[in-house]
Amino acid sequence: MIEAAFLFLVMVVLISLSGVLMPGPNMAVVIGRGVGDRFAGARVSVGHAMVEVPLIVALFLGFDSLRNTDVITVIAILGGSLLIITGLQALRDRHQVLRVAASRGGSTVALGVITSVSNPYWWLWWATIGAALIASGTAFGTWMLPAFIIAHLGVDLVCLQGISMTMSATADRLDPGWLKWAAMVSGSIMLFFGAYFLSDGLLSLI
Repeated sequence: MIEAAFLFLVMVVLISLSGVLMPGPNMAVVIGRGVGDRFAGARVSVGHAMVEVPLIVALFLGFDSLRNTDVITVIAILGGSLLIITGLQALRDRHQVLRVAASRGGSTVALGVITSVSNPYWWLWWATIGAALIASGTAFGTWMLPAFIIAHLGVDLVCLQGISMTMSATADRLDPGWLKWAAMVSGSIMLFFGAYFLSDGLLSLI
C-alpha cells in the first residue's frame, strides 16, 4: 500500500508539472510581475491555492459516489482524452513566444485568484483530469487528501517561484526560447498520462 501511494503521488506531481508548465494566465502574471518582484511566483501560488484547495477538498469528500466503476471509467476516458488533446496542442504551439504585459497595478495574489477562476482550461482540468486523479486517491483513505494537496500545490509553488526568481535575476538577458522546451516537456508528459488514463478507461469497458 505504501509503495502504491508513493507511485500515485509521483503521478500527481508529474501531471501537476505538465499543467503548471503550460504557458497560460498564471505563468503570464508570474513572468510579467517577476521582472520587478522576485516573489511574484509565490504570491500567484497563494492566490491560486485560495481557490484550488477548497475545490480539491470538495471533490475529495464528495467522491463516494464515484466508487461506481462506470462513473470512474467515464472520468478516465474524458480525462485521458483531454490530456492527449492538450498535449498535442502544446507540441503544436511550442514555437509561439509567450507575450506578457508586465502590469504594475493590482495585487499579485488577487491576480493569482482571478487568472485561475477565469481560465476555462482550469475548470475543465479539474472536471476531468483532476477528478480522475482524486477518484484514484480516495482508495488510499482520507490521509491522502493533505498529501495530494501538498504534492499538487507544492509543484505550483516551486515552479512558479522558480520562474519569477529567474525573471528577476536575468530580466535583461533571459532567452524566451526555453518556453518552447517547457511546452515540449509538458506536452509529452500529458500525452503519456493521457494514453494511460484513456487505455485504462477503455479496458474497463471490455
